[in-house]
Amino acid sequence: MLTQEVEALVSPPRKRTIDPALVQATPVSRKYSGIIQTQTLDPDDFKKKRAGMCQEMSGYWVGPCEVDDFFELTMPLDLKEGEAEELPNIDEKFFARKKPANEDEVYAEFASFFMKTPEESHFEGLKMVDSSRHADPDSKAGSKVKPDVGIHKTDDASVTVATPTRLGSALSPAELKKRLLELFNDLAKKLGVSFEIDTDEARDARGQLATYAVEYCARQHRTHLFLVYIYFPHARFIRFDRCGALVSTKFDLSQDCTPLIRFYSRFSKMTDAQRGYDTTVALASDEETKLAQERLKEWEPKHERPVFKMDVYDDKVEEQAEDNDEAHIKAEVCVNDADVGPKTIQAADNDIKETPKPRKFLVWGSLADPESPLGRATRGYPALEVTDGLEKAKDAPIVFLKEQWRSKALRPEIDTLRELKKADVKHVPTLLCGGDLPGQVTQTDAFAAKIGRTEGKPIDRRFHVRFVVKEVGRPIERFSSSKEMFQAVYDAFQGHKQAYEKCKLLHRDVSGGNILLVTNGGLLNDWDMAVKVNEDKRGPRAHERTGTWAFMSIDLLRGERRPHKISDDLESFFWVVLYYSLLYLPHNKVGTLGDIIPAIFEQYTSFGETKGGQGKHIVVMEGDYIGDSTSSGARLEFDGCKPLTRFVATFLLKLKRWRVEASLARNPADEDILCAEDLNPISPSAQSVQDHQHQEIEFIWNATFSQTWPVNDGAKLQMLKEPTPTAQAPEEGTAAESKEHPPNACWSFRRSKDEETPEDKEKHTLTTHKWYRYWLVRSILP
Repeated sequence: MLTQEVEALVSPPRKRTIDPALVQATPVSRKYSGIIQTQTLDPDDFKKKRAGMCQEMSGYWVGPCEVDDFFELTMPLDLKEGEAEELPNIDEKFFARKKPANEDEVYAEFASFFMKTPEESHFEGLKMVDSSRHADPDSKAGSKVKPDVGIHKTDDASVTVATPTRLGSALSPAELKKRLLELFNDLAKKLGVSFEIDTDEARDARGQLATYAVEYCARQHRTHLFLVYIYFPHARFIRFDRCGALVSTKFDLSQDCTPLIRFYSRFSKMTDAQRGYDTTVALASDEETKLAQERLKEWEPKHERPVFKMDVYDDKVEEQAEDNDEAHIKAEVCVNDADVGPKTIQAADNDIKETPKPRKFLVWGSLADPESPLGRATRGYPALEVTDGLEKAKDAPIVFLKEQWRSKALRPEIDTLRELKKADVKHVPTLLCGGDLPGQVTQTDAFAAKIGRTEGKPIDRRFHVRFVVKEVGRPIERFSSSKEMFQAVYDAFQGHKQAYEKCKLLHRDVSGGNILLVTNGGLLNDWDMAVKVNEDKRGPRAHERTGTWAFMSIDLLRGERRPHKISDDLESFFWVVLYYSLLYLPHNKVGTLGDIIPAIFEQYTSFGETKGGQGKHIVVMEGDYIGDSTSSGARLEFDGCKPLTRFVATFLLKLKRWRVEASLARNPADEDILCAEDLNPISPSAQSVQDHQHQEIEFIWNATFSQTWPVNDGAKLQMLKEPTPTAQAPEEGTAAESKEHPPNACWSFRRSKDEETPEDKEKHTLTTHKWYRYWLVRSILP
């Protein structure tokens, strides 16, 4: 009966005109860092995390770089002619004949190398700390790493005997191993093999180093990070930034430790910017901290975090919005010429004669920290402007500050927001100010060119951008009623529609994380993947497809080699509604969510190229999991929410019709499609290869709104984790770590209990089941 009821809504008049954006059809990838962290099992499963980090970094380790070249590229000295570099008085044979029996002895030797006495270092202004035994008490779950050594400023008072590990203030980590565990092959080019050694131990250790980079850069505001890897008696230097890691050739400490002496000597003399710190961010004063903590109390971070004052450079020049790269001509030239390194970046900054005066904003902890060593590293903060002093700031509105490392290959999000604002597009963020930060450009791509790298993945240059928007949204899973959730997604749909009709823009990443609740509705956020539909085919593109795995269209998941179309985004809006309705509203399928969620939103195969969409396809075409097929039982119904039940059934029928039409367009003789259940016969000659439009489904949303909705049916997680005792992950570095598959854990699906405290609900996470993992994966670098 419901099928008959909804069929009448499926065939409105159709307009099909579109000039789709032309994009590269490269394979979609699933990335560990794409996990929604609030729904992750075993946050301290370091073995799994290392494997994920190793996979993400694969192809982005740039080397081998000769040690002398590493110094010239990353730590150059400005010496006068005939002037020699002064180094601390340490014997170059310090490590000769040393044979440490374990890592404790390696640490002891390194400590005596670094420190003259327990209180005084060989390297002015620096001290080393044993951070191998204690995690940072301010680290969140899943981030409690313990690098063997942390290098700190001598006057760093946060380091105490009780709390030696302080990731928020450490300058650089060092990893020490007692034996020769080689991670890279310096003869790779000659031998025609990969630079990255492919053994279980090597992959695990590379993942460990990448994890350190993730945690350092998540806790600090950085442009790059130096790391020393010692695998006795050899050592390497590594420099991370958001597009890769430069790796030096190995050198033998037992023969000559001068390179290690030179590294820490130069590091001790470098400025904060040269060490990798973002100098547009500073600790707030006591008075500023007090005000920020009062005004931003609603978003108080769960873990101890300082208040920062951030610079935002307001780039208002319209010409730069049209050709943003011109704003960085000097910086780009400097990283491509013969003299590459921090010195030339500073010179480029000096050449920018009229750097605008920045506006100042206070922030207190980001809403989410970057979970990858690479990519955009997006962070967002509720913020308070203090440009005109603290007195005015007391009554200033709370705004939202966003920063990320944007790819040169993609249209800058800030340009998109400017265009949307100029066109008066509703239900999208309202840009207040922002621009690229002067001189903050990744350099690994330039280093790769300098050393003649011939293997590995393409490396995108990235620019650090920071901007402010008016709206401070809430995550969609915090809806107070089913209608509020539905309204938010519908408003985002309207914003998408206006952006296309007024600006010819496609969002290309419609997902639950990018739809926010705001007062009286919702908005579509994160336009960094947006493209013009008439974009030139030869234009610069990022190297990977776009989208969030759980919400991508069936065709994109299947890896179809075609441009991203409007219909892909329109389909994603439906998957968002279905996903959050299944997870946070009561219904008759709660007992089988353990099958439904992985099958629909996570299904994939990986044979050279990662593909998916089969679960969604059978939901649409065969009614499995939530339909009335033989295998799935009764059709999905939401308790007391008939509008949502009807919407899902109606939209599924619309998607089924779209897929039938597409199949007929490709193969008019397909008799199975012609006889598809629940669909009227469709003439193949009537099919069009053009894309579907917003108007085709807008009436479904409007018809749904016209019905009577329940009230006070706010979000309650329907899937609650009950871990088994054997599924507890070991702490990093313990003997309990297994090299086998990660442990399975049981699923528990039940109605959320009214008596649960907010703290209990906050702790609920989703677990893994067999080979499925609860991953919502961005297919571009995060």
